[in-house]
Amino acid sequence: MKTKFIGISLLLSSLLFADTTTDILSTALSDAYDIHDYSKNKMETLANSDAAMAEYAQKVESYEAKMQEYLTKIENETFTTKEDAQKALDELNELSSQMVVLAKNVAYLASHQADNVNESYNNSIELTSKTILRLSDDIGVMADRILLMAKEIGIMADRILETQEIQSKNLAATQQLAQYAMTLTNGQVNATRESMRKQNSMTTNNMNQMSKTATSINTMQVQNTQQFQQGSISMH
Repeated sequence: MKTKFIGISLLLSSLLFADTTTDILSTALSDAYDIHDYSKNKMETLANSDAAMAEYAQKVESYEAKMQEYLTKIENETFTTKEDAQKALDELNELSSQMVVLAKNVAYLASHQADNVNESYNNSIELTSKTILRLSDDIGVMADRILLMAKEIGIMADRILETQEIQSKNLAATQQLAQYAMTLTNGQVNATRESMRKQNSMTTNNMNQMSKTATSINTMQVQNTQQFQQGSISMH
């Protein structure tokens, strides 16, 4: 019976502490690595496939949805030891760095989309950029919460300041890269539309010119026919 109670106690403990802040950060970091590996292994395909880019955009969006869940879970969390807090700060630093990596990837894809000027590809790039911007905000909220928790448990001020500086730099870099990708996408869309407008204008002008030429030829043919019928055209 005693063994049974010990077993139940261990089970309850594992359930109660299954979603600690460090566990949540580890999972978030692992998911970020997975997305990065996916894009790294399929970069050429992503740069040339609308379907692949749309799938990648969905993966990033799903990750951001998970991040919202993680934020909810850590809202009332606290660290039990300084070791846990230190680990969480390290993972937070790496997680914010991974956001920069994701932003670099989408910026790269946006700058190499010359062969993908259609609207669906551009929409996927823009969607991914906006999602990464939301992710950067999520990481910022998470960082504020974790830094406060670390301060409450008595982590050294220098260590907290270091994490704040790293997060601040990574946040700025992520936002700049995502905005850069969106700017490139909008520029590509505008350039494509302008090119199509010019092509349509040239096509219309050519068709008008061809129509005028055809009308002129028809007029000349009618006039020649009338003159021939009237005998005004000399036959040699």
